[in-house]
Amino acid sequence: MKVAIYARYSSDKQSEASIDDQVRNCTRYAENKEGWKITSRFEDKAITGSVRARPGYNAMQEAAKKKEFDVLLVDDLSRISRDELEMKYLIRQFQSWGLRIVCASDGYDSSAKGEKIQATMRGLMNEIYLDDLRDKTHRGLVGRVLKKMSAGGKAYGYKRVPIENPSKLDPNGRPTIDGVRWKINEEQAKIVVMMFEWYASGKSPRSIAGELNRLGVPSPRSSTWAANCIYGDAERGTGLLNNPLYNGRYVWNRSKSTKNPDTGKRKYFNRPKTEWIEVDVPELRIISPELWDKVKARQQEIRERTGNLREALNNPNAKAKAGKYVFSGLLKCGCCGANYTMYSTASYACATNINRGDAACPNRLRVPRKIVEECLLECIYDDLYSDEGIDLFVKDLEAAIQQKLTAAKPDNDAIKRDMENTERKIANLVKAVEDGDYNPAIKAALDKAVAEKARLETSLAPQTSVLAGICTLLPDAKARYKALTDNLAATLTRNVPQAREYLKTLIGSVKLIPQPEGYLIAELQQNPAGLVALAGMEKLKFDLVAGAGFEPTTFRL
Repeated sequence: MKVAIYARYSSDKQSEASIDDQVRNCTRYAENKEGWKITSRFEDKAITGSVRARPGYNAMQEAAKKKEFDVLLVDDLSRISRDELEMKYLIRQFQSWGLRIVCASDGYDSSAKGEKIQATMRGLMNEIYLDDLRDKTHRGLVGRVLKKMSAGGKAYGYKRVPIENPSKLDPNGRPTIDGVRWKINEEQAKIVVMMFEWYASGKSPRSIAGELNRLGVPSPRSSTWAANCIYGDAERGTGLLNNPLYNGRYVWNRSKSTKNPDTGKRKYFNRPKTEWIEVDVPELRIISPELWDKVKARQQEIRERTGNLREALNNPNAKAKAGKYVFSGLLKCGCCGANYTMYSTASYACATNINRGDAACPNRLRVPRKIVEECLLECIYDDLYSDEGIDLFVKDLEAAIQQKLTAAKPDNDAIKRDMENTERKIANLVKAVEDGDYNPAIKAALDKAVAEKARLETSLAPQTSVLAGICTLLPDAKARYKALTDNLAATLTRNVPQAREYLKTLIGSVKLIPQPEGYLIAELQQNPAGLVALAGMEKLKFDLVAGAGFEPTTFRL
């Protein structure tokens, strides 16, 4: 009987000895009560039982599928899962695989009569335990907020100070921590005031982020500042400009979350305003009421001015048309490698520069969308895929094939020499058999020589046949390329995403390189592998050797 142990504890505040305690209890049960021998062990530390995404749990299931053990031994059913449906699903899986689940502490056995009633009752108890724990935790956090203590999380401009209780000591003799209170971080508070003043004076979040990065101010995550970190979402209270703590009000319980049982990731939803917990904390005010009101007034003005645009973007029909610019995702910044994205409805700009400023990427050049599309498409038609351009590509492809044939010739000659030697060996062995000198050793040698001849014959065929196949398709390739570029023009008028996929295959990406004189150089290059695939030769795979026709084409934007 092969027995596996699975052990788990939920919180990183629990002792790791919890795993050892569970394993020790299970081992004692197996050896003393059942006479079983433990053959494998799986564990998850500080991972909740309400999700499936647990390394040890998943490894245990894989081992069960492979029948690497007969019995899964756990301390109690809650170690498997706190979710009733997940627990029942696992039990059914094990039963279908002919495996048992046994609990050392609560006496559950999946092979026992009436196990369904026991599993259902314990599953409900485990779920109720989680619900009760969640309610108690939430109630405790409400109490902390009302006492002006932190309910978790971090806020730029503040530091968290533990509240010690000297009358209660932990096992190490240190005072226990009753909670955490906020305290203003004077250095960061100066930055907060500066950001509010900049925004109130008319600066955009993007320009504020760029200036902070230029000054070398560390962001809350010790990286570079981004515009969305500053502006955020006013309804959800995210973003530095929307944190009421700066105005002396602590607002908590704005949102709630649900956990995906497969991944453990949370999705957040806004709560009704009636459920918010608000506490006045004037001692934590960083921004004056007048400056706060100025910032809120400017945000409101911008929301009203852009209301129609936001309504259009939230329209399902408009969303279906979003991202349909032909070069979206194909333009790359020559400085930092980031995408060139739509800076407005009429121009492209480097995403890193517009979101993080000059310190993250100095490329501030914007380029009108109309110029990009007209110039790039004209280049594709008139240069890369003109008759002359396609002829050059075919010529270089032929040269690449010839180069490979030339490089392969010495190997082919060696194979042919081996073939001649093998054929002579076969002839000598056949003559020996004809002369009556037949024995098992001669038969084995003959069989080996015949097999070697077959191997040598097949080693000659693939390379030459692939290259010959490409040569055969080359005349058709030119016509196919011409048809594809002609089709691209028609596709642009009716199906921009499809046209974009054509372009992605034909040229890959386009590098936009800023010049000191204040303009961009666009660099395009034929994609040989893409051309071979589009020409219907994707099965004929070999390494292309770049010639003159594969050199990038550059022009000014």
